[in-house]
Amino acid sequence: MKKWFTALAVVSVGLLSGCTSLPSEQQISDADYGPYPQDYENIVKTYYGYHLTHPDSAEFAKIEKPKRYWLGNELDDVYYGYLVCATLNYRNMVGRDTGFNTHALLIHDGLVVKYVEDAEWWGKPLCK
Repeated sequence: MKKWFTALAVVSVGLLSGCTSLPSEQQISDADYGPYPQDYENIVKTYYGYHLTHPDSAEFAKIEKPKRYWLGNELDDVYYGYLVCATLNYRNMVGRDTGFNTHALLIHDGLVVKYVEDAEWWGKPLCK
């Protein structure tokens, strides 16, 4: 039993040491968001081209213009960039269409640094 409590204490300390705090208004204002991604449609399509099992099946209904955004929570890092909402249909691993769904991609310096499936970040919808 004593070993169990020791193990629990070690795990708790490890989890707490990984915690981070959310940025202040000043940090949000001063952060490096990278340059505005003029070629955001190409960046999004290239991302899906690398990450989908059947990339040729991707059918985009809409790719919204980027907006300056940051994503973070108290368990992960904070990411700054430009949020793009993409609505698309594609074939999944078993070859079935997923139907049109909207996902969020955060772009920084021309790369997708965070992908948010179904465009919901910890219960908060990112795309409207």
